[in-house]
Amino acid sequence: MDPTMGFAPGPHQGDNPPGPLSVKQRILIYLLTVDKVHSIMSDANSPSPRILAVIQARSGSKGIPDKNIHPLLGHPLMAYSIRAGLDARLVSDVVVSTDSPAYAAIARRYGAKTPFLRPAELSGDLVASAPSLRWAVLECERLFDACYDYVVELPCVSPLRDGRDIDGALEKLIATGADSVISMVDTGEKHPIRLKRIVDDQIVDFTREYPEPAIGSRRQDLKPPSYIRNGAIYAMTRQAIVELGSRHGADSRPYLMEPERSINIDERMDLPLAECMMRHGFCNNRPAPVPENTLERRVTGGRPVVLVTTPMHFLPEVKDELAAFVDVIFAHGASRAEVADLLPQVDGWICSPCPTYTIDAALLACSGGRLRVLATPSTGSNHIDLSWCATHGVTVTRLKESDVVHSIFASSEFTWALILATVRRLPKAAERVKQGYWRDVEDELRAIELHGRTLGIIGFGRIGGNVARYARPFGMRVIACDPFKTIDQPEVEQLANPMELLARADIVLIAVHLDETTRGMVNGAWFAAMRPGAVFINVSRGEIVDEAALLAALQSGHLAAAGLDVISDEFLSDKRQHPLIRHARSHDHLLITPHIAGLTRDSELKAARFAVASLRAHLGGGAA
Repeated sequence: MDPTMGFAPGPHQGDNPPGPLSVKQRILIYLLTVDKVHSIMSDANSPSPRILAVIQARSGSKGIPDKNIHPLLGHPLMAYSIRAGLDARLVSDVVVSTDSPAYAAIARRYGAKTPFLRPAELSGDLVASAPSLRWAVLECERLFDACYDYVVELPCVSPLRDGRDIDGALEKLIATGADSVISMVDTGEKHPIRLKRIVDDQIVDFTREYPEPAIGSRRQDLKPPSYIRNGAIYAMTRQAIVELGSRHGADSRPYLMEPERSINIDERMDLPLAECMMRHGFCNNRPAPVPENTLERRVTGGRPVVLVTTPMHFLPEVKDELAAFVDVIFAHGASRAEVADLLPQVDGWICSPCPTYTIDAALLACSGGRLRVLATPSTGSNHIDLSWCATHGVTVTRLKESDVVHSIFASSEFTWALILATVRRLPKAAERVKQGYWRDVEDELRAIELHGRTLGIIGFGRIGGNVARYARPFGMRVIACDPFKTIDQPEVEQLANPMELLARADIVLIAVHLDETTRGMVNGAWFAAMRPGAVFINVSRGEIVDEAALLAALQSGHLAAAGLDVISDEFLSDKRQHPLIRHARSHDHLLITPHIAGLTRDSELKAARFAVASLRAHLGGGAA
């Protein structure tokens, strides 16, 4: 395989402008603080330093075979460093230097450039980092026709270091005018005072300068503080690495990092430690393969143009059906900015039901008045500014008002599975098996039977009605409350007062649509009205629930457990610090899934064909 396949070099920036002062001298004059670094970066009249990030990933590690691509939560180890480099604001190019075509292919898949393969003489386990790094820098400059101002090496073995750490180190390097800035971490209790040697089977102090008192040492006695390189960041000037052949130079400054981001994958025991930290939310890097063919145009001209940002790569038959009567731009995974650029070109839009951005007035206005119909293959529409669409003549179609919705069972089936998993504590049981336990933890896993229990359903639409039917063969009593429906299932007792339902139900299911009447409906008073030990299930929208009140009910023990497929603010790109997710990391009584109730091929096929029919009715003729 050609190691340069998929590589697109950045624009040539040319040599530095001529003048009596070099780029470094001008930077040293003006960039006296980190704030000044920020200000000059935003000044269009000042040249931004060009910074190369290099990730050295040779194959053939002996300690951990193929360590640099060892899977860590489903992604190769090197992918975390690639993501960190791509997230760093100041980095111009992220390059992986490897001797392996397979490693290079993996690196490209995660967004790095691989313009070369490292020669064998620079790839052995006895080769120091500096010579191979210097070679990589010079090769990049030759191939990219560029001259870098700074270089930062990002070792693969530091998966928890993130883009903010990289920017912090580079800002200090630029502001101080040092030759290098290297990441360090406090040694903590591994202070020189506690370091020992074993001589003739006797434990002796490692250093005379810091002897340990005969009575031992307390943590507060470990002075002065000591530090060690954590192997995360080596930032340096081009002069240091290229002209001096050094990653340090004469003036080397520290960039201090917290211990929780300083895990260095050196031995096998480091892998489960890093994975544990990641599972508990200590990793800001979220590697993901770069989607292939994210933009596909099927345009012949002379027909309406439709933008499709919902995933259809697994539905080729639907793509063909759509392209048969309109021109289509398939752009699943497109960013908000990319969608804004495409909207002026289209008459219709099939959007994602769960975009990473809101389809608000500002985004819709980018269409310049051309957009006529917006189809969402979902029942909910809280990701769309419906008011703006109504005001500007954009027709919005969704499954809620269609007959198709009654043929879709994925969300109902998932809801029943979520009830079972939450009541029977299935995720916790599976986790205990992975930890080596069996029936010796049965006291943690003892649950209740559904038979004879009461299921209370708030909102008796499609999902509520289906779940009621599933509950009956399990021997459950079903009560329901929906002021807009007369329930026609004779085995379901319809109640007018939701508070009565809450007081009687062992399991409470929320299955209502989000609008201004239901937003924040399930509040502290609702939870207080529920039976002690009740189980709460929500598959509607997170904004329907006062989540602080839910947490309080769980923490007090008033609720036995909760199962959620939705949370508030799902459009935020980083959900790790969401209060519910933070709580779920350390509490087994809260089960959260990532809004996947409708995620089956069958349901998505039906929803996609509904969206296509909507577009045909509004743009190409025919009945929706």
